[in-house]
Amino acid sequence: APPNKAIAFIKTALLRIDRAALSAIDPLSPHPLAVKGLMQNAAVYHATALPMRHVRVPGMRLYDAVRRIIFESISDPDLEGEVLTTLKWIAYEQWDGHAKALAEFQCPHCESPHATLPYDASEGQCPECKQVIYLTDMLGFHLEMADEAAPDTIASSYMLVHETLLLFTAIRYFWTNNRSVLATCLFLKDGPLSIRAQYSKLVNPIRRFLAYANENGVPVSIVGQEKTGAFCDHLDVIAASAPVGTVFIPSHNYIREEVQHRPPAGAPYGIDTNYGAKVFTRLTARHHAVLSIPTGLYKQDPVVADLIGAPRIFATLPGLLSARYEGGLFPIELANNIASLSTYPSAKVLALFAEAMGSS
Repeated sequence: APPNKAIAFIKTALLRIDRAALSAIDPLSPHPLAVKGLMQNAAVYHATALPMRHVRVPGMRLYDAVRRIIFESISDPDLEGEVLTTLKWIAYEQWDGHAKALAEFQCPHCESPHATLPYDASEGQCPECKQVIYLTDMLGFHLEMADEAAPDTIASSYMLVHETLLLFTAIRYFWTNNRSVLATCLFLKDGPLSIRAQYSKLVNPIRRFLAYANENGVPVSIVGQEKTGAFCDHLDVIAASAPVGTVFIPSHNYIREEVQHRPPAGAPYGIDTNYGAKVFTRLTARHHAVLSIPTGLYKQDPVVADLIGAPRIFATLPGLLSARYEGGLFPIELANNIASLSTYPSAKVLALFAEAMGSS
């Protein structure tokens, strides 16, 4: 039998919620019409598909097809190209009005380590081999791929990068158009505030922006929430002995010894990958959570005073708790429902994607 083709379907969503409207909804028995009113025109989402294995794209290696699809997906016209604008805003560090050169990266064609693009460019030519390169190549998706196959990690990496860019698209919009509103917003992300492997080159620009904004009187309050993994397992063990209202920021040594169980050798935890510090909190008798909250520039052993927006964040979170899941946050729950691949119209759109790829 011929090998089965593999296509990855990916969907991300950005949801805006008015806290005053949310507080008016009964968390135990929410009225469907009240939830409908809250969700009306409140969400945008992005859906795409990547050919992974045994899919033929006429005239192109799968390697180049995936690169092109990633670039076109980040440029998504349904989102008016805003996510690509955000990638440029971060990669070229445009928030302070000073042009900054794009960091060099490995060319996906000739493997020169000196590939780059002119300021604010979305695509161009490799300075060495003169072949077409995209701004998204700077992220390094091609470093994971072979000529005619891509690992499943490409899909998860794309989803993480796009989630981060979608989040910062909202932040960029307010930064550009209304900074006084930005200082009153709380941005929630499903998952930790971290970007791993070669994609972590976005981390330091993000840290620098958050530090710059905070220093200029516009603190950007962001919270990432983890629901699985070693940190959650550890908090499940220690939460019962913590008083309600406790906030605990584990130090590098605590994380190394108690969570990761690794020897002293090695870099400080999160120095290359995290733009948020890990925070353990017990919000109520029923709700405890592993959060990530930015400090701006990296701090190995942060304290509460280092967490950007901490007083307002911890005053706001109790009003966002989900009555459905222990430790869950209702806005993240709603966003996950929107981003579910089983929801219409996404399932239909992705089915059409699969049909088109299958007929290639």
